[in-house]
Amino acid sequence: MMRHRLLIPIAATTLLVSSIPAHADIAALRDGRTLEVSGFLLRGDHVVLKTPAGEEVSLHATDVLEIRRQPAEPAQVQSPPSAPAPLATPSQDDHDLLPVGGVFDPEALRRMATALARRHGVDESLVLAVIQVESRYDAFAVSPRGAMGLMQLMPQTAARFSVENAFDPVANVDAGVRYLKELLERYSGQTRLALAAYNAGEEAVERHSGIPPYRETIDYVRRVLIAARR
Repeated sequence: MMRHRLLIPIAATTLLVSSIPAHADIAALRDGRTLEVSGFLLRGDHVVLKTPAGEEVSLHATDVLEIRRQPAEPAQVQSPPSAPAPLATPSQDDHDLLPVGGVFDPEALRRMATALARRHGVDESLVLAVIQVESRYDAFAVSPRGAMGLMQLMPQTAARFSVENAFDPVANVDAGVRYLKELLERYSGQTRLALAAYNAGEEAVERHSGIPPYRETIDYVRRVLIAARR
C-alpha cells in the first residue's frame, strides 16, 4: 500500500461527501486559484464543486488540491442543517461515532478509530499507528496502486468486507480494523507479521515465511511499531 495522497479521491461512484452548510468552505485549486464552495460531489474522476449561489463547477480530481473547512457562522436559521444521507455500511449507529464534518477533523477521526478498535478487540494504539502511517488521517488518500482512505484499503479488501464506499471514514476503519484483527489471529498475535501482510499481502508473507525482504514493507513495519509506542 504505497502512500501517495490526493485530498480529493478518484471515486467510482457519485457521492455527496459534504453537506451544504450555511457558510462557504474554500476549494484550493492546482492553478493557484481558490473558490468558495458550499459542498462537493465526487463523480467518476471529476469533482463537482457547488458554490453558495447554487452553481456547479466540474473539475478533474487532480485539479482540486483540498477543501479547507471554514469556521461556521453563528446559526441564523431556525432549523438545523440536514446531515448527509446515511451510507449502507456500516450502520447508522456506527456513523454516530463521527460527527458531521468530522471527516476533516483528525481528533474526531482518532476518537472514531479508537472506538472501533475497542469494539473489535484490537490494540487501539496499533490501529491509530496504522492510520497515521497509511494516510496521516487523510480520509480521501489514494495511492498509485489504488489503496483508498484512512487505512488504505485495496479494492479487493474493501469488497471482502462489503465496503461500498472506501472513502467513508467509518466504513474504511471498520473494515481495516477487522482485517488487521484477522491477520493478528492468523499469525498468532505476531504483530510484525500481521503488519507485513497488511502492507505486502498475505501471500508475500507466506512465500517468504516471514516479513518479505521488501524495503517498503520493512520500513512500513518499523514506522508503525514506532508510532504505536508513542
